[in-house]
Amino acid sequence: MARWLITLLAVGLAAGAGLFGGYVLWGSRAVDASRAEQRLQDAGAELTNVRQQNADLDQRLQQVSKEQERLAQENEILRKHVTTDQLTTGHGGELPSLPPK
Repeated sequence: MARWLITLLAVGLAAGAGLFGGYVLWGSRAVDASRAEQRLQDAGAELTNVRQQNADLDQRLQQVSKEQERLAQENEILRKHVTTDQLTTGHGGELPSLPPK
């Protein structure tokens, strides 16, 4: 009877040691893989966010460029209008002073 008890105890300890060794060997790697997968998902979400911000900034840049072109055209029209008025009315304003010699 004692022999059976010792055998069962030895088998139980061996099984426990095997389970513990397996967990130490493969369990920690599974946890590391899970953490790496979570970091990868976080990086993917951040990348998506950065791409959206980049698209928004590109759209804003296009709007600013169009506004800048519109203002340049308007400025050119106004400059031509003022020049035409000055030439037709003879009120060109004062001439600039001559630079020192």
